[in-house]
Amino acid sequence: MSNTVMDIIYRVQQRLENVGIIEPRLEAEMLIAHILGLERHELYLNRDLTIGGDERAELFRLTQRRCMGEPIQYIIGHREFMGLSFSVDNRVLIPRCDTETLVETAIELLPKDRDILVGDMGTGSGAIAVSVAYYMPNVRVFAVDIDGGSLEVAMANAKAHGVEDRIEFLRGDMFTPFGEELEGKFDAILSNPPYIPTGDMEQLSIQIKEHEPKKALDGGEDGLTFYRRIAKEGHIYLKEGGFMGLEVGYNQGSLVSNILQDMGGYTHICCVQDLSGIDRVVIAHVYEMP
Repeated sequence: MSNTVMDIIYRVQQRLENVGIIEPRLEAEMLIAHILGLERHELYLNRDLTIGGDERAELFRLTQRRCMGEPIQYIIGHREFMGLSFSVDNRVLIPRCDTETLVETAIELLPKDRDILVGDMGTGSGAIAVSVAYYMPNVRVFAVDIDGGSLEVAMANAKAHGVEDRIEFLRGDMFTPFGEELEGKFDAILSNPPYIPTGDMEQLSIQIKEHEPKKALDGGEDGLTFYRRIAKEGHIYLKEGGFMGLEVGYNQGSLVSNILQDMGGYTHICCVQDLSGIDRVVIAHVYEMP
């Protein structure tokens, strides 16, 4: 039996396809590229490369993990987001492309001609905080998470992308690490909070419900618990003209907009759609824009 790269890709692809993996060819390439320390396109530049016994054994082990439902991002240890590579493991939620809509909107709205301060509530892997800091050199970020393990991952990602000197990582529950000295100081507060209703958690795929951290998914009985908290406390820390940017679930745009409207203190509330035309981000400014 041949053990060239192309033959191994095909065999791994078949195994993944047999257990219902949606993109078996792509994931086979990802696993093999990871084992060989190559980029995916380099596999096709080395089509006749033979994969040795030790590498095949490791590939078999990783393929077994994937067949059991473990996310491939945890297996290979990273996820691409906003054109950057983020280290991920089971301490953090895997960054989704939906969240890029939040980051892109924030970058578009934030001032470019002065130093600005941004809060990232529930930073997880640091995808939001690191991306904003990476693409906006005038930004300083306060990134908060209640979990120490998540903060370790986020700090490693900040260091990997050279922005650790502009991000202050704080451990605590939402706004609790912020003191009075930060009231009215933020140009933006961003968050991708947990928003899955508790009753829907069991309906999630095995890949999500058995491997990704529940604390980053469960949004309470109606999925809106954290939005109420953020809306209630967030405006205290935003400066006049600053804005709140919140990622929401596919059917939550109007619900979160109403929470912000009912809370008072917010204006210019609107939804931003993702590439699928779904309301994915809610933006709300504090008081009147200049």
